[in-house]
Amino acid sequence: MLSLLLKTEKKLLALVVVTVLAVVLRPWILVSSHVIDPREGHTRRIYDDVLNGGLSEVHWLDKDQDQWQCIIKEGFNYPYCGHELYLNNSFVDGVNLSNYKSMRLWLRYDGPAKTIRVFLRNYDPAYSRDDVLKSTKYNALEFEKELLDESGYLELSFSDFSVADWWLQEHEIPLRHSYSDFKNIVIIEIQTGSGQDFGVHDFMLDRIEFKRQLISTESWYLGIITAWIIFILGFLGFRVMSLKKELNDRHFKESELTQLNTLLDKQAKNMEVKAKRDPLTGAFNREGVEESLIDALNEWHVSAKRLSIILLDLDHFKRVNDAQGHAAGDNVLVELSSLVTRNVRASDWFARWGGEEFLLVCCNSELSETIALAEKLRRLIERHNFSVSIPITASFGVAAIQVNESLESLFKRADEALYKAKRTSRNRVMASADE
Repeated sequence: MLSLLLKTEKKLLALVVVTVLAVVLRPWILVSSHVIDPREGHTRRIYDDVLNGGLSEVHWLDKDQDQWQCIIKEGFNYPYCGHELYLNNSFVDGVNLSNYKSMRLWLRYDGPAKTIRVFLRNYDPAYSRDDVLKSTKYNALEFEKELLDESGYLELSFSDFSVADWWLQEHEIPLRHSYSDFKNIVIIEIQTGSGQDFGVHDFMLDRIEFKRQLISTESWYLGIITAWIIFILGFLGFRVMSLKKELNDRHFKESELTQLNTLLDKQAKNMEVKAKRDPLTGAFNREGVEESLIDALNEWHVSAKRLSIILLDLDHFKRVNDAQGHAAGDNVLVELSSLVTRNVRASDWFARWGGEEFLLVCCNSELSETIALAEKLRRLIERHNFSVSIPITASFGVAAIQVNESLESLFKRADEALYKAKRTSRNRVMASADE
C-alpha cells in the first residue's frame, strides 16, 4: 500500500511540473507569427487628398527605409494622406489572416495628429471589383498615437477592427457582408487620423507582425483541466479501494468524495453557463440561443406555435466608439441589453448576434405581435437616457416563420428587412415583405 501511495505521489509531482511548464510556456508553444518587412520586395504607394479636392501633400523622405512625410493643409473638410503596402503585390490575391488574433506594429510617428488610422483591406469577389481600388473592404481601426511606445511598437487586436461606415454606405453593402473579414488581405494601409490636424506628419514603418494561436487558449487550458480530472478520478478510484480496507475512516472519506464531486459538478455547470453567455452584456451568445431556436422550430412543426424573430442593429454605433471610446460603446451595449431584457416576455430569448447587432427569439408569437413588440423596443431605446452624449437609436427587421420554411430562410428575410430599415431612414421597424 505504501509503495502504491509513493507511486501516486510521484505521478502527482510529475503532473504538477508538466502543468506549470504548460502554463508558463504557453505563449511560446501556442503562438506563431507572420512577419512583413515593407522593404523586402513589397509594392508601396503614398497618396494625399488632392484627388478629393484637398490641398495636402505627401512625399517620400527615404523610400528605401519606408519613411514618408505628410503635410496636411487647410481648405478641405476631411484632409488626409497615407501609405499603402501590397502584401503579395496584387490587388486580388492577398494573405489569409482570418486565423490570426492580433497585429504588431512598429511605426515611428512625429506630428500633431492625436490618432492614426490602420486599414486591413480585404478583397472578395462578392463585393470587390478588379477595376475599383476602393471596393476592397476597409477593416478599420483608429488608435491614439500615445499608445505607440518609444520604439514605435503597438499591438492591435483583430477583434477591435470594424468595417468603415463610409465604405458600407458608399458601396451599399448588404448586412451579410458588413462584418470584418480577414480571409484575403491585399493591402495594409496607414493613414493620418480623422481630425483636422494641420501641419507636418513624419512616418517610418519598420515592420509588421501578425500573431495567431495554433491552439486556442481555452482548448489549451481545457486539456490541462482534463488531465487533472483524469488524474483526480484515478486518484479517487484508488481512494475508494482503500476505503474498503479502512472501515474506521469510511464515513470521513465518503464525505470527502461527495464534497469534491459537488465542487466539480458546480464548476462544470458554471463553465457551461459562461460558455452560452456574452461576457460583456450578459445576453445569450449564438451558441446559447441555438437550443431555443431548435425548440421553437419543433413547436412550430408539432403544435403550430408560430416562431418570430427580431434582428436589432444600433444606428451609427461607430460614432460612439470614435467620439467617446470603446469603453463608452461597451456601456451602451450593456445598457441596451438590460433595457430589452426588462421589457420582453420571460419566454423570449435575447442574444448578442455580433458587434452591435442583437437577436430576439419570440416563441408562440404571431407577426403582428412581434412587430408591436419591436416598435415598443424601438421607442424605449429612442427615449432611453444612455450614458453617452450621442443619441442612440436602433433599426429592426422582423420575420415570422412560414410553412415548410427553414431557419436559414427565416433569418435571411429578417436580415433583408433590417437592411431595408437601415437603408431608408434608420430608427424604424421593418417586417419581411414575404409575409
